[in-house]
Amino acid sequence: RSALLTGGVLMLIAAISGGIVLMRRDLARKPQPALPKPAQPPVFDGAESTLSGRVQPRTTITVGATVDGVLESYFVDVDQEVYEGQLLGRIRNTQLDSVERQAQAAIDAAQARAADLEGQGMAARLEASRASADQSRARSEMMRLEKSYQRQQMLWKEGATPRLDFEKAEREYNAAKTEFDTLDAVAKRAEERGTALQRELDTARRSLAENTQALESAKAAAASGDLHSPADGVVVSRRGQPGEPVDRSMKDLVEIATDLKSMQVAVSPEPPVLARIRAGQSATVRLPDLSPDEFPGKVRELRGAEAIVDFTSPTPVLKLGAAAQVRIKF
Repeated sequence: RSALLTGGVLMLIAAISGGIVLMRRDLARKPQPALPKPAQPPVFDGAESTLSGRVQPRTTITVGATVDGVLESYFVDVDQEVYEGQLLGRIRNTQLDSVERQAQAAIDAAQARAADLEGQGMAARLEASRASADQSRARSEMMRLEKSYQRQQMLWKEGATPRLDFEKAEREYNAAKTEFDTLDAVAKRAEERGTALQRELDTARRSLAENTQALESAKAAAASGDLHSPADGVVVSRRGQPGEPVDRSMKDLVEIATDLKSMQVAVSPEPPVLARIRAGQSATVRLPDLSPDEFPGKVRELRGAEAIVDFTSPTPVLKLGAAAQVRIKF
């Protein structure tokens, strides 16, 4: 019985193996399905292609922050025409503003001091003038009485004049001399005061001149935050908003297109068309919103999926971003 079981198993295995061999033979005889052919890329074989784009400036310059601070305001908008030297915006620097205020306060104080000293000096000069006049009068009177006294003294010694006349001449001379000495001292003090005031006034004027120079320097430093256009052109872009902080590393706060006759158009053709475009190819450009004329142009370069076409307009193109139609012949 065990032998019969073993024999049956071997027969079953043999049958299965034979079936597998037959199946493989049938599969080998069947034709295999053909693999799909890779799709061929489309080819553009037209004589020309018309593409759409936007007018862009070929040449631009930027205006950057000249000081650290806060952007106070812009005075021009994007697409606005500007002229060389025009004020574009202003940056405020609180430290420079503080220096300017301090310089202004110093010059105000110096001006007030100089004005006060000028007033005192004028009064001192008038006082010195009066004192000098009184001194001159007293000197003349003293000299006159001195001569009379000396004459009476000589006559008295010779016994040729009464004692009372001599004593009277002596008293009058002494009184005149005392008055002269007093007025002479007053005149000297007035002159010294005038001289001292003049020295103070000279110092105050020097201080005023120095403070004036300091104020001008402070104003110039504060004004360095003013942004001016370096050339005629049209504003392409602005960076930042009023109230935002800026610093001198920001070199492109304002971008300005300058040569408004030399322009360019960036177009994005379909790949079959792009494959036939080469740098240096001739093209024509039309600006339907600005002019019915076509302008000669040339493909300057291929930049990724874009072609850059340069053209020259006979008149400045002030409307940047205007629609453009570019025709390229192959």
